[in-house]
Amino acid sequence: MIDPREICGPIATIYRSHLRYMIMELEDYRIGNREFDFLMTLYHTDGISQEGLAKALYVSKATSTRAIHSPWKKKVMCAGKEMKMIFGLTGFISLKKKKTRYVILEKLISFVDTLLSDFTPEEKETFRN
Repeated sequence: MIDPREICGPIATIYRSHLRYMIMELEDYRIGNREFDFLMTLYHTDGISQEGLAKALYVSKATSTRAIHSPWKKKVMCAGKEMKMIFGLTGFISLKKKKTRYVILEKLISFVDTLLSDFTPEEKETFRN
């Protein structure tokens, strides 16, 4: 049987390296590692609630509330109940954050390209799976 540390250790190392890289690369945009996670989720899930965002990122509602800047919030009525909704790329995230999406994606691609630079196409497919 394989020792779980043989698998989990390298995954954790890659994750920490990824966070360090993204924090360093996005420093000029004032995006930290927590905001990065929230932005990526918002970019992919338009109209998600704060509760949904917290569940998607496995954080508390309080953490999601602190991480989201007020320009991302909008109160809406849903079934007679007021809810705070977070809107993605439909115009509710500031224009600056929308433009930053492409910078973030560029940095992610660069990180993955570096990470997989020595992999064969078959190894890349295995890793992806």
